[in-house]
Amino acid sequence: METIGIRYAEVAILTAIALASDIKHYKIRNKLTFPFMFIGLVTACILDGFDGLLDSILGIVAPFVLLILLYALRMLGAGDIKLFSAIGAVMGFREVIQIMIYSFLAGGVIAVFIVIVNKNAKERFLYMFNYLKCTFLSMNIQPYTDFEKSDSKAKFKMAYAIACGVIIFIAVDILLK
Repeated sequence: METIGIRYAEVAILTAIALASDIKHYKIRNKLTFPFMFIGLVTACILDGFDGLLDSILGIVAPFVLLILLYALRMLGAGDIKLFSAIGAVMGFREVIQIMIYSFLAGGVIAVFIVIVNKNAKERFLYMFNYLKCTFLSMNIQPYTDFEKSDSKAKFKMAYAIACGVIIFIAVDILLK
């Protein structure tokens, strides 16, 4: 139980700092994510040996492979993907996949809440429909959103959803043990 506590502490610190950075700067910086990838690799190697190291490496690579399309479409920022990779380094492959699922579900709930508050569901669905139509008809990928514009009512900081995903994962994991 104490080895999982070490991982929970590492991922909680990582997530809290990333959330604060995303709120303040609208970015999750490499100087946060890369050291935690290294910390995750070292922790995995110390706690679980070579198998842990391999699991940690898969935890780093999986988010990149699975989320690169969302990055190409500018639906997800590079910092968000690197945050998932850092979480994967700390927690491992299976755990980061679960955290990603919880995060995207939380993101969906947050998005619905934002649409309800802004009362712009029709506008948002029309925007998405037109984006997908233009992308498929032109076979040319354009950015879905401009991350540099922070005033848009249509977006939110994914770090909120990722933090929710981490919290849900830890709560579910503790309840199931």
